[in-house]
Amino acid sequence: MNMPESIRLLQDTAADGDENMTRDRNLVGDLPVVRVYEWSAPWVTLGRYQDPETSLLPGCGVPWTRRPTGGKAVLHGHDLTVAVFLPAAPGELTVKRAYRLLIHPIVSALRQVGVGAALGEQTTFITRGLRTADCFRHVSPNDVVDLVTGRKLVGCALRLDSQGVLAQCSIPMGVPLVPPEQV
Repeated sequence: MNMPESIRLLQDTAADGDENMTRDRNLVGDLPVVRVYEWSAPWVTLGRYQDPETSLLPGCGVPWTRRPTGGKAVLHGHDLTVAVFLPAAPGELTVKRAYRLLIHPIVSALRQVGVGAALGEQTTFITRGLRTADCFRHVSPNDVVDLVTGRKLVGCALRLDSQGVLAQCSIPMGVPLVPPEQV
C-alpha cells in the first residue's frame, strides 16, 4: 500500500481531551483523512493499554483521557496534533509498514522547514532500558528525533485493525503549559 493521492484534510478547532479523542475515533471510515488540531487546555492522553494508577503521579491535577491508539502518556496543550486514518484491507499493512507510511511525510515536512529530523534508528539516541510512562522521555528506533540533540520531535501512536490504521501524532510547538514532572 502506498500513500493515497487524495486525502481529506480537516483543520479543526481546539477542544478538550475527551472531545478530541471522540473526533479522532470518528475519523475511521472508508476514506483517508488527516485531522490537524490543538487543545483548549493542558490534557494528558494515555495509550489504550496504559493504567492511570501507574502512568500518572498521585494528585496529578491535569485532566486525562485515553487514546484509541497505543503508546505512552502525552502531555498536550502546547502541541499541534495530527490524526491520520488510512483505510486498508486486513493483512495489507503491518504496524511497521503503516508507521513508516505515515511518519515519512512528517519527517519530510519538518526537514522542509529547517528542522533536522530523522528516525531514531538513524541516530545514536535510542533509549534502551528506560522505564517511563512519558512518551517524550523515551526514544525508540521508530521515533522522530532531532539529529543533533536527540530530542524527540514527534510522539506518534498507532492502532491497526480490520478497517485500517489510525495514527495520532503530537508535535510540541512550545514549552509545556504544565511542568511534565508534575504529571
